[in-house]
Amino acid sequence: MKLIQLISGSGRGGADSMALSLGAQLQAEGHEVIYAVNPEFLRTHKLAPSPDTYWPIQHFRGLPLKELFSFNRRASDADIVLAQDSGARHFALFAKMLGLRPKVWFMRHCISGTTRFGGVQIHRLLVDHQIAVSEVIHKSLLDSSYPSDSATRIYGAVDLEPFHQPDPALVASRRAALIGKLKPGSVTIGMVARMDIENGWSAADKDQKGFDILFSALAKVSFPYLVLIFGPDTPGKHDTLRQMAHFYGADPACLQTVGFIQDMTSCYPLMDINVLPSRREGLGLALIEGMAAGCASVGSRSGGIPEIIDHEQTGLLFTEGDAEGLANCLESLATNREYRETLAKQGQRAVLKKFGAPDMAKAFYELELASKKITQA
Repeated sequence: MKLIQLISGSGRGGADSMALSLGAQLQAEGHEVIYAVNPEFLRTHKLAPSPDTYWPIQHFRGLPLKELFSFNRRASDADIVLAQDSGARHFALFAKMLGLRPKVWFMRHCISGTTRFGGVQIHRLLVDHQIAVSEVIHKSLLDSSYPSDSATRIYGAVDLEPFHQPDPALVASRRAALIGKLKPGSVTIGMVARMDIENGWSAADKDQKGFDILFSALAKVSFPYLVLIFGPDTPGKHDTLRQMAHFYGADPACLQTVGFIQDMTSCYPLMDINVLPSRREGLGLALIEGMAAGCASVGSRSGGIPEIIDHEQTGLLFTEGDAEGLANCLESLATNREYRETLAKQGQRAVLKKFGAPDMAKAFYELELASKKITQA
């Protein structure tokens, strides 16, 4: 199989990580995988353009005719073009309109916004299959009247082995750099997420990932804490986080804004509790990674998160947007180390079994084989 993955993102998001994991696993199994990507993706991962593996695409949005015709020529012998995000989906649709030969599949990482009148009809004509990375995304596709025989749920995944067995020396180095000396009885809470708000924040702004919910919850807890936040990567965003923490009653002095770290395998072991309080989440890769690393995890009942966490068995769930509920979850884990460790172990076993990259790649290839049989019939 020859697969071309279209990725318009910067290489920092969960969708990008899943795309790399899918590609690496398929390559290990002998398939040819090419990445047609935003040049920033190559810079993020320190990769060089290559005609055999990495194709830079300067413009994904609009109607970049030069890029589209060039891509169509180069991709003509592929089996599948897989669009991994919104910009890539727009590009793939235009490429198909201009005569792209391979099958076009979409990988859906977000709850579908496809409209009943228009969007679905265009996708029916031009997109051969849609893959949903969670059951809630799959349901959203079907609810938008997308044909059930053209949509499949394949759980999004990454290579979890490095999270399961991180480098002890690198973990120790991270611990010394990021944590240092803590107050007695302190609990380290981690959150890994992007933030869309930077300048001009106001209390009316409700962040999609729920930073405000976390800060509101921390204002209600009784235990000392240190919060490590990974993801937001500019001074403006760090200032906004401190403003939010102060406004909602959390202690900004107990907030450590780390920024973007490409290799998070040595960071999750620093957390006693891993939190994802999202308002809208297609799956929740940060929870999967943290649970694989052995963190006790807490998530909102948003989107695909309940497909990762089995409440009170592999982690804790709270009602989306409910800061009081999150505070109760944090309190129960912070004040009961044995309970925290039990959930962490059970969560680790569960995600290693359900969200591994080999399972994702196997399901993807089996879907490709089945689509070939249907085409030949």
